[in-house]
Amino acid sequence: MDTGGIGSRILGSYLSGSYARDTAVSPLGDVDIIFLIDESKWAAGLLAMRPKPSVVLRSFADAVRYRYDKSSAFTQRRSIRLELSHIDIDCVPAIEIPGSDHIWIGDRKDDAWIKSSPKLHHAALTKANQLCDGWAVPAIKLLKAWNKSLPSTVQLRSFIIETIAITALTAAPQKTLQDCVLGFFDFVVQFRSDFLLISKERFGTTISSLFGMSVPDLARTGGNVASGVGGDQATNFMDRAIRSRELLEGGLHARTEDSAAKHVFAALGWT
Repeated sequence: MDTGGIGSRILGSYLSGSYARDTAVSPLGDVDIIFLIDESKWAAGLLAMRPKPSVVLRSFADAVRYRYDKSSAFTQRRSIRLELSHIDIDCVPAIEIPGSDHIWIGDRKDDAWIKSSPKLHHAALTKANQLCDGWAVPAIKLLKAWNKSLPSTVQLRSFIIETIAITALTAAPQKTLQDCVLGFFDFVVQFRSDFLLISKERFGTTISSLFGMSVPDLARTGGNVASGVGGDQATNFMDRAIRSRELLEGGLHARTEDSAAKHVFAALGWT
């Protein structure tokens, strides 16, 4: 791969991630591009079904560095990060699963292929947005910005925020921006003991001081998109959600526009 000749091994490509779904918030950090590869172009070994992710990622890293020799390119867990002057691009090699919308994405840490589906994530978002008369997407952007305003020890990955919001707003569609944001907070705070509603459907989601956080992958892979979020972080996140919910509720009942604006600004972390 020292010639960078990888083009014949790529079957197709498409944009992925929050930029493609129009849920990215400023400043835009990176753009994800899925590259569908012809796995037969890599040696898989005698007993393996497909090549090792580490080998494929190494090939991509060599090819990217050959083409962008003046830019920085380094291997991440599941992609190659190309740092350009104006934006970063994450190149994600993947293997298409015939007859489905799923793909295999290589994980370098475990040297294993992980099932995923950016297309199904996009479809789930589109459905939620339609059910909410177009307000789900702007609400998710506001919620991601709110999440960024939280202390680093409390913040969740933005994809977790998006997945929870889609789950909540698909189950209980809202028809205004403020109600979509409140719908997210209502879904989160139900897991706190003082807000617990036993009869309320949680759609496989768990937010617990004991067990941390579990948020099912909307692509129906059986994965937990909130893997790694522990009990303390989950508890602190719920407490922040409760506070923001209370502030938004206060803004709805404020007597003046100025008071309402102050409540909303404080709720969303705008300073």
